Amino acid sequence: MTLETQQLQIAFVSTDGLTVDGHFGSCEQFDIYTVDAQSYQKIGVREAKSGRGIEKNAIRAEIISDCHLMFCASIGGPAAARVIRTGIHPMKCKPLNNVYPTIEEQLQQLQQRIHSESLPPWLAKLTGQTETLSSRFDALA
Repeated sequence: MTLETQQLQIAFVSTDGLTVDGHFGSCEQFDIYTVDAQSYQKIGVREAKSGRGIEKNAIRAEIISDCHLMFCASIGGPAAARVIRTGIHPMKCKPLNNVYPTIEEQLQQLQQRIHSESLPPWLAKLTGQTETLSSRFDALA
């Protein structure tokens, strides 16, 4: 499967289903999308179950454990570690001039990265398109 045809499953933390403005630890739901080089599509909404302490993070990470990426406005350190241990790459979205990015903007940016000639290391790892370190240096020579 090539990167051009592989679909990634993405979880977004949003309070309105449009913007990436939610906190992982206090969100009420996750909006789930698939994305590939050609298209993206919302495939569902999952309720974020409550809990206490570290167990809450484990429960929330398990709810989205089939996702490759999780976009949120904020996430605490222990929660981020739990998400990473579940195999999900967390992505924090910062507001620009107090305006949070939209889910659609993030999906479009991800598609642009998929089309780029040099993938960021985190995306290359997710898609199994990793290069060896020596090949990166060979390209510079």
